[in-house]
Amino acid sequence: IEIDDPTQPSSAHFTDAAVMKALGLTDNVPYESEYRFDAYIQMEISNYKKNGDLDDQMYYDNYVNKTKADYAMVFKDGNDKSTIIFDTKNSAMLILTDSDGNKTGFATSLDPEALAERAKEYEEKKGQEVSDLDAYNIKKTGKSKDILGYKCDEYLMEDESSEIHMWASEKLGKEMRKEWLNNAQTFGAMFMHANALYGMVLEHDMMDKENGKKTIMLVTKIDLNYSHSLATGGYAVMSLRQKTEEEKAE
Repeated sequence: IEIDDPTQPSSAHFTDAAVMKALGLTDNVPYESEYRFDAYIQMEISNYKKNGDLDDQMYYDNYVNKTKADYAMVFKDGNDKSTIIFDTKNSAMLILTDSDGNKTGFATSLDPEALAERAKEYEEKKGQEVSDLDAYNIKKTGKSKDILGYKCDEYLMEDESSEIHMWASEKLGKEMRKEWLNNAQTFGAMFMHANALYGMVLEHDMMDKENGKKTIMLVTKIDLNYSHSLATGGYAVMSLRQKTEEEKAE
């Protein structure tokens, strides 16, 4: 469904509204005018060709509110800047784009029951990390190294198509996991099986055995006492979410 900017008049407005009503959808997704964060982590993601030459590289600035568990990721591609915000209070996700001064955005709702269930599963899984490693055939190699002052243990996962080396800090995982890694939409879902480890992954190296290409994620900055805010004002934000049973009955 294509939804017009609600701030602009449109002859198709009532038609769009009727279609959305028939499908049980609404464009009313609540979100905040400003989000505040108190932790910062920067990731560098590099893609390498088969011959080892660098193909491309991007930096991702990640912000976390350790109390509310709100999370944001900001990244640039040329002159375009994108911001993804996960709003726990309103169970919403915002995608904001700034392209040559043209600020647009999209908001959608997340299933609060599914998020609550995942949080419950995390609590139940505490102390079961060894079985998780066995389930995914992840092996602790016994090697370790320091990344940004944190001791990281190496884990290896290998199958017919790929070879993955992950370096995880148990200490940092204890400080951050509940607020960040437990969020299925954030870091835990970004890198294959990283959320199975007891600790936060500071380096994730994956090689594709079929084409020889390699992708390396490296955490380059960490500040767990970093004050930052992101404002949503100035963006023309469209939204879409499933109606609740109460709203459908109205």
